[in-house]
Amino acid sequence: MFQGNEFEGKTFIPIISAFKRKHDIKELTVVADAAMLSMDNVKALKANGLSYIVGARLGNLPGKLSKEIDLKLERKNKANIRVETEHGMLVCDWSEKRYRKDKSDMDKQIKKAEMLLKNPGRTKRAKFVKGKNKTELEMNDELIEKTKLLLGIKGYYTNLPEEIDNETIVRQYHNLWHVELAFRIAKSDLEIRPIYHFKRETIEVHILICFMALAICKYMEIKTGISTRQIIKILKSVTDARIKNMLTGEEITMRSELSAEIKTILSRLGLSY
Repeated sequence: MFQGNEFEGKTFIPIISAFKRKHDIKELTVVADAAMLSMDNVKALKANGLSYIVGARLGNLPGKLSKEIDLKLERKNKANIRVETEHGMLVCDWSEKRYRKDKSDMDKQIKKAEMLLKNPGRTKRAKFVKGKNKTELEMNDELIEKTKLLLGIKGYYTNLPEEIDNETIVRQYHNLWHVELAFRIAKSDLEIRPIYHFKRETIEVHILICFMALAICKYMEIKTGISTRQIIKILKSVTDARIKNMLTGEEITMRSELSAEIKTILSRLGLSY
């Protein structure tokens, strides 16, 4: 945990180094999305003997490299290549599903750009328009052509040796969805933020409770194969009715009948019903 005004770039390496020491890890590969890629971070990873797989922003590639990828990469599902760059080796793979999405997004952006040129006052910004003011606006044909070259392509920078095949690198990067899912559970289901505490000790206790809850959520998901949100929804369908005898003071609790789905969840979690 760090103060809110602590620059994340300075916490990256210390956290990884501490994790390696604590668990006595000899070799470790950092997998991160494109937001983590900077020359400073890449240099720091190399200086600390760490391997990395980092998402690439292909839109920032030089035109020459984009054309090289376009020429070498086959347009068929799961086709991939590896090219050398200043950030390390760049692994690129092509997906038909990603192509359809990228093509749809590009077409929408082109329509938005055309609308801006016809009605400069109605739309504030458009990706495929260039020009300093409303009188000089024009379609950015160069950017459109570059975007077309990269449709359906996803890139990953790595310094792993060639013995690690491209398919493994792509597969390991795609496992980041587990991390994103954990973030979603922490933020949405557990409402870890906002934090209404001011003292460091109470903030740390709040984070600890939420983290323990996250561990329990992940355990339940792994054991049942059902999302935390769905588990909560299903279990909340169980209701108790309390009946009290006003003469004797005796209280009886009657529980609604449990469905087969609830019994399965409890059984997989090793809980009785």
